[in-house]
Amino acid sequence: METGLGTKYDPLERGCETIDVRHWDKLRWAARIHPYLRRSKIKNRLILSFLFLSILPICIATLLTYNKSGEAIRSKISAYSLQILDQLRNEIKRENELLLYLTDQIMMHNLVQTSLLQANTALDTQSVMDSYYELNSAFSGRKLFSQIKSLQITNSSGNLMYDLGYDKLRDEDIAMLTDMIEAGDGKDVWTHIVTKNGVDCIVLARPIHSQFDWMNTIGYVFIAVKESYYSRIIHEDADVGEGSDLFIADTRGVVLSAGNRSLQVGANYPNGELLKEISEHELLGTRAFSAVFNKQKYLLVYSYDAVSRWYLVGTIPYELLNKETKQILPYIVLVVGLCLLCSLLLAFLISTSISTPLQRLTESMKQVSTGNFQIRIQDPSNDEIGFLTGKFNLMIEQLRDLIDHTKQEQIKKREIELQMLQAQINPHFLFNTLNCLKWTAAINHVPIVSEGLTALAELLRHTMVDKKEFIPLRSELANVDNYLIIQRLRFGSSFTVEYDIDDGLSEAAIMKFILQPIVENSLIHGLDGAEREDKKLVISATSADGQLQITVQDNGKGMNEEQLRRLLDSNTRGKHRLSNIGIRNVQERIQLNFGTKYGLSVESREGEGTRVLLTMPMIGGIEDEGHNRRR
Repeated sequence: METGLGTKYDPLERGCETIDVRHWDKLRWAARIHPYLRRSKIKNRLILSFLFLSILPICIATLLTYNKSGEAIRSKISAYSLQILDQLRNEIKRENELLLYLTDQIMMHNLVQTSLLQANTALDTQSVMDSYYELNSAFSGRKLFSQIKSLQITNSSGNLMYDLGYDKLRDEDIAMLTDMIEAGDGKDVWTHIVTKNGVDCIVLARPIHSQFDWMNTIGYVFIAVKESYYSRIIHEDADVGEGSDLFIADTRGVVLSAGNRSLQVGANYPNGELLKEISEHELLGTRAFSAVFNKQKYLLVYSYDAVSRWYLVGTIPYELLNKETKQILPYIVLVVGLCLLCSLLLAFLISTSISTPLQRLTESMKQVSTGNFQIRIQDPSNDEIGFLTGKFNLMIEQLRDLIDHTKQEQIKKREIELQMLQAQINPHFLFNTLNCLKWTAAINHVPIVSEGLTALAELLRHTMVDKKEFIPLRSELANVDNYLIIQRLRFGSSFTVEYDIDDGLSEAAIMKFILQPIVENSLIHGLDGAEREDKKLVISATSADGQLQITVQDNGKGMNEEQLRRLLDSNTRGKHRLSNIGIRNVQERIQLNFGTKYGLSVESREGEGTRVLLTMPMIGGIEDEGHNRRR
């Protein structure tokens, strides 16, 4: 396998191949110079390059002057553009406030209030017609603005109560505007629509509240203004330069009005990231910033109108901003060209002598991070990077030894913990005591206690006396049965248990004491306290692709994400457990024996239950002394 470092690495081999530094020198002429450079310290190389660059102060000053002059021009144009946008915003805001004032008069008009309140009750056809003619007589004499294209009033049910008559809004647009008002908790809506006659308009939609109960919405008023009126304000009153655009966009990025007719009114701005970039800079308090649209760089300025929740946006191409500064660019290029060529040559040699070994070291570290501890680097140089390379090789050797040592310690630790758990109680003393208690309960006619003690004795016998790590699946299920008998002493018959074991899997070998912690978790944390009568625990086993898959599923309370995290946390200990060996311990035992591709996966939803899937390789059947025990 190619590591990308010039070394061929075979994971099946215990040895390793070294990397020759010469393999990295792709340019032969550079390879001849590198050894001389590598004899000196990195500090000396950098000092040499800085001394050479010190002869270029005039060139650097010229470049700085060029950049600063360009920045000054852009800054002034930004300030000028923002001033224009603020003036336009204030002018548009005054026009919008006139519309708001008009709608305030309409909404609070007694005839409108009376008609809308009556319209929400059962009226006959004649009453509806009389109300319509009264409203028409009241409003038709008003002096409306010439830019208003449509004025309509509907009741809360969506029925048209009044229409100015110039043009009409489409029913689907009225329904959309009503939904937008409700989605915005009753806030005013300013957006773009197209009338039935195909006229682009900016519409103001407002809810009408009862003057007796302000929380009661009794209707809606819609005023549509020709979009050309706003675009005329933008186009005629402002000029920010050739190739620049000014337009109005809402918070969704929809263009409401534009002086440049190439922008499609009513559609999203071509650059979908426009509003996102504006929002990010708005949080930083920046109202002018650079942006790239259609592979062209622009200076973007904006002004926000809080009344209508609009953005007045201006885009100025950088070609316009840099037009004057570009005129001095040829002179600068002529002066610095020769110096730049020389400095680039020396900088390339020095940076290559530093970056090449560093890149090789970096790539080697990436290989180590993926688990390749056989990598080695051959670098005889005497500088700091050569020293780091030697220490890197030493570190890899020590790390590989440490990992091997840690694995062995973990295996021994697990064995010792299991032995200590089994040796905590003298088996003979414990079993004699349990037998005495069992027969005492039987003599005194307490069968449930006798049965529980029998189950406890069987469970402890498998746990402490039987030293085998792997047992048949049927024996592990018998341990689960014994555990459930004991738990029924506490919970009674409030839950049922079902088994669904595929044919031929009863003799499959699994690790001992691996299902009881999962069943215990489902019983205590899932079914206990669940508010349902049909509490059920289902244990199933299937095989596929050489793997044994055992599922423990309950229909209990379920868990949230935080509970799921604690479930697999090795530091979590349950005070109600049969032992301190939890689900995390099961996960670690499986992965220590079979690898990280096996183990547990948990799925849970609150109120629906928990499903634990245990996956381990299929191992052939084994014999055990519990062959004829009850399951």
